[in-house]
Amino acid sequence: MNTIEERTIALAGLFQACLQVQALAREGTLDQADFDTAVRSILTLDAVSSGAIYGGVEKLHTGLTAIAGGALVSPSANATEVLKYAMAILYLQRQLFSDDSEVAKFAERIEALSGFSKEDVPRQCSEIYQQFVSVLRPQIIVNGEEQHLQRAEVPIQIRTLLLAAVRSAVLWQQKGGGRFNLIWQRTRMQNAAKQLLQNPVRH
Repeated sequence: MNTIEERTIALAGLFQACLQVQALAREGTLDQADFDTAVRSILTLDAVSSGAIYGGVEKLHTGLTAIAGGALVSPSANATEVLKYAMAILYLQRQLFSDDSEVAKFAERIEALSGFSKEDVPRQCSEIYQQFVSVLRPQIIVNGEEQHLQRAEVPIQIRTLLLAAVRSAVLWQQKGGGRFNLIWQRTRMQNAAKQLLQNPVRH
């Protein structure tokens, strides 16, 4: 797998999580498979490949489809909002990881997640996001319908998805991704997303 493909996978994970945040906030809907993929990525501390973090490249169909469809090159109004969330997460992740002491505490909380039941993990992820990411500035303001945002489970699910987005941002950084890559390599990543959608298993 080449570097562009690796970065595209990381971005697909990031976009997929942010797309689910948007869907939850605006429509009150959650794709359970994509949510499970997001949670899996948080729990996977070590993997043989970038795709394995998510349970396989095929689990990133939603995110790859968004990138292949032009989310980086010519985003629609809806995609612009998702892109804004994604860019904010990339910024906050760099901010968080610039403090070694906070990173150590953050890693300790993430590692402890394996000790919780599947039902308890989202609430724990929500708390981790509040402790380590919500305190950073600028805060991410999620736009949506009050009738959805006021449901007890939705804020927990949104913060879990945003924590998964942070996980993908870490992978993006590990693969050498940066602001200029998003500008200069966006067409190449769009093409890579199309290829990954066609041949996910070989990756």
